[in-house]
Amino acid sequence: MKYKYAVLVAVVVTTVSLAALAEKQASAGKVYLLKAGGETIAELRVRGAANVAVETTDSTGHAEYDFITGTLVARGGAILKLTAGTNSISVQADEIESVPDSK
Repeated sequence: MKYKYAVLVAVVVTTVSLAALAEKQASAGKVYLLKAGGETIAELRVRGAANVAVETTDSTGHAEYDFITGTLVARGGAILKLTAGTNSISVQADEIESVPDSK
């Protein structure tokens, strides 16, 4: 049981790290959709220069990054941390999804 938990944690950490790295390298802005109950409750428009990190709130959550489309989806409870210079903000939602900024 401990081995399965350790493997799950390693997979989640690796996925989140890869997603954060890919998000950081993206030069265009992104829109992050914050969802609760399957419904979008807020949108965050983030400039491309901001550093982005996504964490799951517990071991049942997971994050996926699609390298082809450049989108991120985190489910099962997620925390989005945005940092620009010395300022940062953290937001928690049931689901977080990124889409390219249409501007």
